[in-house]
Amino acid sequence: MNQLQRTLFYDRHVSAGAKMVDFGGWEMPVMYPTGIIKEHLSTRKGAGLFDVSHMGRFIIRGKDALKFLQHTLTNNAAALDIRTTGAQYTLIPNETGGAVDDAYLYRFKEDEYLLVVNAANRDKDWEHFQTLLREADDIELMDRTHEISMLSLQGPKSRRILQN
Repeated sequence: MNQLQRTLFYDRHVSAGAKMVDFGGWEMPVMYPTGIIKEHLSTRKGAGLFDVSHMGRFIIRGKDALKFLQHTLTNNAAALDIRTTGAQYTLIPNETGGAVDDAYLYRFKEDEYLLVVNAANRDKDWEHFQTLLREADDIELMDRTHEISMLSLQGPKSRRILQN
């Protein structure tokens, strides 16, 4: 039996009383003592903070990074502007037009992107991109899943909280 992976925030989840479950090979919180309904309503009415560190995180960088992403994703990666539109939901298509996975693409600086993929599909997605890299020139693809942690602030008050 494989040991479950843990995010950087595992100890905080446990100390807050979270019920931990296997989620895509990661030990993740499914609910806290306040209960799922209260958590859900708090997020829908205000904001909730979620540990999404279990998701796969690939860095794509280099002079031909945009060209590579335009070829390997369904959305227009060129539409990402670092200051105004730094992220987009996208699909990773296969050679027949089906979906390998869905993902989020982020652009934080020139010629460098972060692609966040589903935890359960990380290895499959990585292998898919490896086959496509053979056609790319000046590009570097790195799996940073274990080096980068992620939190997601969700809900209608999220923007205001972050601005403050």
